[in-house]
Amino acid sequence: MSNNELQLFVFEGNRAESKYVEKLEQNFLGERISVKCVYDAEIYQLYKSLEKEDLDFDMVELLKERSKENAELLKDYTRDSFAYIYLFFDYDAHSTLADDSKIVEMLNFFNDETENGFLYISYPMVEAIRHYKDLDSFKDLTVKCKRANCPYKANCEDFKVCINEPHYKQFSASDCRSDLCNINKYTNEVWQELIYAHVSKMNYLVNEQFAFPEKIELQRTIFESQLEKHINHKCPMVAVLSAFPFYVLDYFGVNTLKKKLDRYL
Repeated sequence: MSNNELQLFVFEGNRAESKYVEKLEQNFLGERISVKCVYDAEIYQLYKSLEKEDLDFDMVELLKERSKENAELLKDYTRDSFAYIYLFFDYDAHSTLADDSKIVEMLNFFNDETENGFLYISYPMVEAIRHYKDLDSFKDLTVKCKRANCPYKANCEDFKVCINEPHYKQFSASDCRSDLCNINKYTNEVWQELIYAHVSKMNYLVNEQFAFPEKIELQRTIFESQLEKHINHKCPMVAVLSAFPFYVLDYFGVNTLKKKLDRYL
């Protein structure tokens, strides 16, 4: 991938995601030519939009229709303006529209950054990137993900306690290393540690080895591993994982990223 090829980033929300990517560019990826847009809705609402589209799906036109801000930002662009499109969304299993089968369909549809776009999912939410203390504790860090959507709530004695637990945004802020609550403190060294931790944990989830991966895994494979090992259980959970390190791994490739993280290898 060339830094000179125009990229479009599509974020679920309008604050956290773009800030993380900006800091990632400044302190690890380097400057690139990109346009950043906000869909401003959950992944399941994006799914509903896809159901209404015809076979000639156009992410750029869909974004323009979403808001005046997007229309203004993208007024001089068409789909052909962008070499690559990347989407960053949360798993959001607590949503009233949540449906795991829809996630599979979305990952199948958004599986090529040069066509419809490439989808990355954070588990359970974008705040997963800061939910970290050290490698040892992060390896097995999981959180509940369904809340009111839990299919086992009728027979769960702890459901009332569970549903009243703090929202993940609050919990992740209190259960992380203090410097990770401030995105302005995400130096190159911090990004190296977080990227290594998340791609190693992804490898642990898929291949049961907590180590830097030997190959890139499909996003669908990651989700299917979440389903098998954590979600489809009596108390549905997810392994805490951020989408941003997955993007970095895809961007650089295994060998180049390994060189950039050599202090951990």
